[in-house]
Amino acid sequence: MLRRLVWWTLSTASAMLSIFFLFMGIELCWASFQLNYPHQFILTFFASNLIILISLVILAGVIVRMVSRLRQDDPAEPQGHPQLIPNSSKIRDHGDL
Repeated sequence: MLRRLVWWTLSTASAMLSIFFLFMGIELCWASFQLNYPHQFILTFFASNLIILISLVILAGVIVRMVSRLRQDDPAEPQGHPQLIPNSSKIRDHGDL
């Protein structure tokens, strides 16, 4: 139970942090158009695009992990074990089945 809580807390924190950096990268990209020198513009523009790209990849990864975690069954709750059936080809007397 505690392990799931820690996992969800870390995943939510990662998603929120990547959203923060996504908005920061968009704001930096917007601000790069206000610069006067072309070299500063190019460096700031590409840096902001890299920040946006990394943030989107992290956010997509976190969302995929969260969705797959929600879709899978809870492994902590046993759902019953299947009964093993003996291999009938090796049994000569089928009365054991």
